[in-house]
Amino acid sequence: MENAFIWAVAASDVNKYARTPPLQDNVEIWLNSLKAAYPWTEIMWQHDWINIKHKLISLIALAFSVLFDQVPYSGFAMMTRVAACIGICRTIRTIAFMLTVLPSPRPGCYSRRFPPVPDTWGEYLKIGFGELRGRGGCNDLILSGHCIIYVMAPLVFHTYYPGWTAAFLWLAVIRTCFRAPMTHQHYAVDMFLAVVVTSLVWMQLDWICPACKPLPPRHPADPPDRRGPVQWLFIALIFIVLISLGVIIIGGGA
Repeated sequence: MENAFIWAVAASDVNKYARTPPLQDNVEIWLNSLKAAYPWTEIMWQHDWINIKHKLISLIALAFSVLFDQVPYSGFAMMTRVAACIGICRTIRTIAFMLTVLPSPRPGCYSRRFPPVPDTWGEYLKIGFGELRGRGGCNDLILSGHCIIYVMAPLVFHTYYPGWTAAFLWLAVIRTCFRAPMTHQHYAVDMFLAVVVTSLVWMQLDWICPACKPLPPRHPADPPDRRGPVQWLFIALIFIVLISLGVIIIGGGA
């Protein structure tokens, strides 16, 4: 569904065939000045050390860590909150980029990524719902869809598994927010608003899996839980849903 809106906003851009210059990004200007003064700082954004796939893997790892008694929370409840937060944030993102068309930070983006706008609604819908997969967009900027996932990982770890892992993931988010405007994938405001909105939505969804209400600890004398076919089926379904979500997000553009 989101792919269709990504296509729609790009096709609606009246300047899609013009090489419209991007908006001024003060973070990009500042980082370029920093690079000119201290060339070694380019290492902050030069390589894609950690990307959306790594963040998704970290979420899956936390979901399955309950099997080894690593967190005192329900894996189902944690991932339900994650899925709800992602769904709400992606809806806000779609509404936001459809309301106002911002010029792509990559001039000439439309010609490289999308076909000419067809004359009939049938072909228009066919392109949006059937033909565009994994190409990314041009004008789907506010908010950054990838950054929603980037910030989701440290939010979940900070809430349910605080420590050095959460701190490392937050540092990775900050680096990603610097890298995006330097590689012209997004404006800095896209990344900033994604962090803020996702964090606020996450806090509002605390009722789904409250951090203040962990599951009661297991008594040392209690036998381990028996996992029959039904339990393993549910675990497999969680894994399939998370993988499918990752494929949709990665294929749906930034």
